[in-house]
This record gives sequence, C-alpha cells and structure tokens, in this order.
Amino acid sequence: MATPVIETRNIQKSFGDNKVLKGISMKVMPKEVIAIIGASGSGKSTFLRCMNRLNEPDGGDILFEGHSIMGKDIDIDLVRSQMTMVFQSFNLFMHLSAKRNISLPLRQVKKLKKEEADRLAMEALDKVGLTDKADAYPGEMSGGQQQRVAIARAFAMHPKVLLFDEPTSALDPQLIGEVLEVMKKLADMGMTMVVVTHEISFARDVADHVIFIDQGLILEEGPPKEMLINPKNERTRQFLKRVLQEENLPPLPQ
Repeated sequence: MATPVIETRNIQKSFGDNKVLKGISMKVMPKEVIAIIGASGSGKSTFLRCMNRLNEPDGGDILFEGHSIMGKDIDIDLVRSQMTMVFQSFNLFMHLSAKRNISLPLRQVKKLKKEEADRLAMEALDKVGLTDKADAYPGEMSGGQQQRVAIARAFAMHPKVLLFDEPTSALDPQLIGEVLEVMKKLADMGMTMVVVTHEISFARDVADHVIFIDQGLILEEGPPKEMLINPKNERTRQFLKRVLQEENLPPLPQ
C-alpha cells in the first residue's frame, strides 16, 4: 500500500484559552485531492497551516512521506518547499514582475541559475494561462490573475503536495471560475492537493475526499457523492444547505 504524502495524528492547537483544534487525524494519499469544508472559525485553516508547521501544533504528530516532521532537527524550510502553500491573499512581491515572483524562490530555495529559473517560471505561467503577463507587475493584474501567478509560483517548485487556504475567498465572484479552472487542471495532472474551500461545487466536482470540520474536530468525511448528497450528520446537512443556497446550487435531497 502506498505511503501517505501527509498523515496527521491527533493534531491539537490552542490560541490562549481558545482550543481551536481538538485532535484531528487524517491521511492524504498520492494524487489525491482533499477538500476541507466548514464554517468560519471551525479550525480548518489553522489545521491546514499546522500541516507544514506555519502554525506549530500543541500536540500530536505530522508525518510527511512516512517521516515525522515535528523534531527539532527537521529542516522545515526544506519540507515546506515540498509541501507548498497557496494563500488567499496571494502574497506576491508587488515590486517584482509575474515571472520574477516565480523565478526568485527557485533561485533562492532551489539554487537554480537564472536561465533555468526563468525557463521554469515561463512553463509555470503557461500552465495557468498567463505567459502574456510575464513582465506585468501584480498591481497591473486582476485578483484572479494574481492568484494564478501565486499558484504558478507554488507549482513551479515541483512540490509533492499543494496546500490551498481558501484560494478564492479574496476574489470578486466573476474571477473565481478562472482560479478554480487552474486548480482543476492541476488535479487532472495528478497533483496531490489539500484545499480548504467554501466552494462546494469545486469539492463536488474535483475532490476525491471531503472533510467537514466543526468546532475543531472532523465531524464527517467521505467521498463527495456521499458527503455532499447524503450527509449523515445534522450539522453537516445544515451547513451544506446554507452554502448550497448561497452558491445557487441544487439543494440536497430530503
């Protein structure tokens, strides 16, 4: 049996007296797309950020390709280069062109020469349909284009898994589709992905497995056709009804 790319075991996290994660265990298999859904404040983004220790868990263990990454001797920057995060706020350097936003990490982290880094940057921009914006600065692009550059930057590192933290939540509604289309393309290419999202249509159409987090715990999980069509838990059902109404998607069967 294949080794999980990521495995979390009983992950716990508090901020002061607020216990945000109360013990979450899950596995991410190679080429699998996991969608994590839940209401705001449920702990899903905190959990995602714990996976590569952007948030340090208070308890539990995280395994990357079968090896714990919680030890003090772990090169966490090396781990993060293989478990790359795409943030909702893009996090692009405003003074650098799209191409340089992508090539700079390749030169600094992977120590590539400029010519090779630029070549890989252009390949990544081609994957997200933005070769014509290679010399444009973030301020000259739409939010959707900026997020596609951010995805290209992450993908260019050739990570083992991409982590997406609500990648469309900062976008105007008319720009969401272009970003989701790029993510679907990556999934079709076999990219392993963990996506915190409120886009239930993406979870339904692209994800292999859906996880519903509520109050710091996994309340329900399963394949999209089970989870999103016939959820067993009443909290899951109420959450999905509300979100489906907001997205104007067909309601769940009664």
